[in-house]
Amino acid sequence: MKEHEKKQGKIQLQINITRSEFQRSFKNHYGMYKNTGTDMPYHSRLLMLFYSVECGLKSLILKKIGKNTYEDLKFYYEINGKKVPGHDLKAMTKEVGIETRFPLKKIQLKGGGFILPGKYNELWRYGAHIENEEEEQREEKTLVQIAEWLLQRI
Repeated sequence: MKEHEKKQGKIQLQINITRSEFQRSFKNHYGMYKNTGTDMPYHSRLLMLFYSVECGLKSLILKKIGKNTYEDLKFYYEINGKKVPGHDLKAMTKEVGIETRFPLKKIQLKGGGFILPGKYNELWRYGAHIENEEEEQREEKTLVQIAEWLLQRI
């Protein structure tokens, strides 16, 4: 990348999403998850569900702290000595106080290892093989419960 392009702001490393954009994305992705069935591959649907919940939680956290942008969210975590959650749904459910009501758990991979909630998106994006489909279905149900809870709050 050329230095003058950096200075002119032509390349942005991260988009500074607003709370309303997070909220719209939550509703759009969750709507897509709910309105698709066997016409969309299962893991693609789960990916839509994951991203809807992520966007909904970020929107709710911004609402809770009285801020409006992703930059505000990052600054909030920084000044409070916390790690920015990125995709970590479990950390975000903890931030809004619902981690015990909607516990997210690890999913065992076939052949060893496991995936934590902050990496569900990678599991479903790449289609890694899991040991027990019931674990994945349990997490799907929990994510749906979180999404339904979010619908009432953002």
